[in-house]
Amino acid sequence: MVHVKGSPLLGPMAIELDRGSPVPIATQLEEQLTWLIATRTFAPGDRLPSIRELAAALGIHYHTVRQVYGEMEARDLVSTRQGAGTTVRGLSSLLQARPRYAGAMRAQGVLIADYTSFYLPLLRGIELGGAETHILTIHAVAEDNQVKAQLQMHQLITAGVRGLIVAAVGELVRDELEAQGADAAIPVVYCDWPAQVEDSIVFDAPGAAAALAQHLAEHGHRRVAFMTPTLEFANMAELHRGFQQAVSSGWIDAVDVLPCTDFSIDAGAVAARAALTSTAPPKAIATVADDLALGAIAAAKDLGVRIPDDLALVSYGEIEAAAFVDPPLTTVALPVHEMGLLAARRLAARIRGEPAQGPTVLPGHLVVRASCGHHEQGPDIEQSSSQPGRR
Repeated sequence: MVHVKGSPLLGPMAIELDRGSPVPIATQLEEQLTWLIATRTFAPGDRLPSIRELAAALGIHYHTVRQVYGEMEARDLVSTRQGAGTTVRGLSSLLQARPRYAGAMRAQGVLIADYTSFYLPLLRGIELGGAETHILTIHAVAEDNQVKAQLQMHQLITAGVRGLIVAAVGELVRDELEAQGADAAIPVVYCDWPAQVEDSIVFDAPGAAAALAQHLAEHGHRRVAFMTPTLEFANMAELHRGFQQAVSSGWIDAVDVLPCTDFSIDAGAVAARAALTSTAPPKAIATVADDLALGAIAAAKDLGVRIPDDLALVSYGEIEAAAFVDPPLTTVALPVHEMGLLAARRLAARIRGEPAQGPTVLPGHLVVRASCGHHEQGPDIEQSSSQPGRR
């Protein structure tokens, strides 16, 4: 084993070559250099050591390094010019990222929009499903940043994952796969992204919205403020569409978008405070995430607004805290853990070569508690979101 850590010559490079491995030295070196580019250890424009310098540092023949640099140039990862040396171009496609040799490791990559209370059961389900088929799960979190999501997708591919599960960032992954064609194909299961793709699992967001809207209408509310960071996210747009359908059905008169900055408790508090101190404060708020609702409850208490007497509040997602906040939160419970488990099983089947199964819609159910009104039946009543009229 040859270890080369950071040095004045190699800068941040840390390369390990195993002479006893069946993987050729050239392949080992090429894939490790690709990983250093994928992780931005070497950024576009950085200059790599010369062929002879790197060969001497690693104790290998300079023809091996020349071969590696040539292969990387053919993949458009680097460019070599006489007198200027070899310069990093960067990693911009799945084809560039895919390793030549992934070894015996079976791994699935998971790319989610952000770490939230809502997605934790999804990750648990994915890990459980992967364990059933002895597949290692590698997580990457985009933090709702498209640039970071693309970078992490390339890193997962460079790490040799056999397939991807993507949650709420499906459009980015789909666009890249379609742009690069069949040669870039890798099994992907899309979660929480409403699109007609070959393998996807989504929640019945319109049904959930209909259940929430009709329940608010039963408490006399005809206008709903819909708190969301953006309608550009397809899953949030589907939830909003359900409320608009409730308007068309005559259950409520109007739904007004109440913008917030993100899905956090703090964002919910800021948005609710602004709305409740406006000249026309809402009487009913529906949030797209329970964390936002928790923030709205905190803001209402600070302002002396009583829930549910002065403000009805409903939400979507049913995180663990929803039942324990004061007042307990009316929300739609979703089978998030089941989504993760099903996604991992689907991806394992795709890795085995089985065909995609198309879209699957998972219904939620409305959990009625005290935040939307007083109920003679008790504080915790359930009804299906796919059948909004049933109680």
